Amino acid sequence: MSPGQNKPFCCGLLLAALPLLMVAQESVEVPARPGPPPDIYTLGGKVLKVQSLQGKVVLLDFMTTTCPTCKMASASLQRLYLELGPKGFHPVVVALDVNSPAPLRNYGQEHGLTFTLGTALRSDVASYVQHPPDKPFLVPTLVLLDRKGRISAIEVGWKGEEHFRAAIVKLLAK
Repeated sequence: MSPGQNKPFCCGLLLAALPLLMVAQESVEVPARPGPPPDIYTLGGKVLKVQSLQGKVVLLDFMTTTCPTCKMASASLQRLYLELGPKGFHPVVVALDVNSPAPLRNYGQEHGLTFTLGTALRSDVASYVQHPPDKPFLVPTLVLLDRKGRISAIEVGWKGEEHFRAAIVKLLAK
């Protein structure tokens, strides 16, 4: 992380500490012209281009490995992947807090994750979702993409497995 760059802030901690600030679980307006999707550096040492996942419904989960809410989201994404993956759903967990693959690999093993895990530069992610540079980046931030790779929704905070199942199923039906 470069000097002067905001660290991701765990939405779950924000909600636990300040229950009146439920804004952290609101949908964010989908940018009319999003920045280019970030390159995702996978645990296998490859660069995943988000565009290569066109044809699938993709959920990009921008998170940190220490965030309690992110851990809850990862467990739900694994269940959704097992259920909906054969129909074309592909989640991708993107850690914003790791500089080496070891912590993310440990996170994936600890939570039994069998889908794509990787890292991305926070600045690239912020540009993609048009996040204001002067505001903290809350995690988890989830970006749902339709089969054409277009942003369908951006959600800040984990709204629950059923909320995301409904949105994913709706996109899979299109």
